[in-house]
Amino acid sequence: MAENGMQWYAIYTRSRHEKAVDSSLQVQGVESFLPLYDVLSRWKDRRKWVRMPLFAGYLFAHLAPEDFACALGVRGVVHIVGDGGGPVPVPGVQVEAIRGMVEKPVTVSPWPHMPTGKRVRVKLGPLAGMEGFVVRRGKQCRLVISVDLLGRGVAAEIDANYLEPI
Repeated sequence: MAENGMQWYAIYTRSRHEKAVDSSLQVQGVESFLPLYDVLSRWKDRRKWVRMPLFAGYLFAHLAPEDFACALGVRGVVHIVGDGGGPVPVPGVQVEAIRGMVEKPVTVSPWPHMPTGKRVRVKLGPLAGMEGFVVRRGKQCRLVISVDLLGRGVAAEIDANYLEPI
């Protein structure tokens, strides 16, 4: 894999192929990141905690433009997300913010749309130093970090006293 000009790209996969694509990319030496969260799945006879992708159908890969063909050759990859002119990189700060959020001991969940509202910084707790948008639903306060290219985000419940406006 090339070293120069590497950036993060969102890769769109076939339905429910995110984990397999992530494994295949890593076997080929591509740094990839598949953010997961825990969901309680219910069947008729039992319940079980399952790790699901935060962005259904997507994962992130650290690629140089000359590595696109290699990534596109992985079974289950549909395309690298972009505009009509080709793949568009995802800002590294967004990928690292999501990585930081899922690696902390907090409960995260997908956020289905782009947040609007106040931009804040977390001053206390496990998410200290992170920046995002605050969204309130009733008495709950959530910190939302968005991936602009996908039009989606990741949310974590947080104490409003831990936040400061930017």
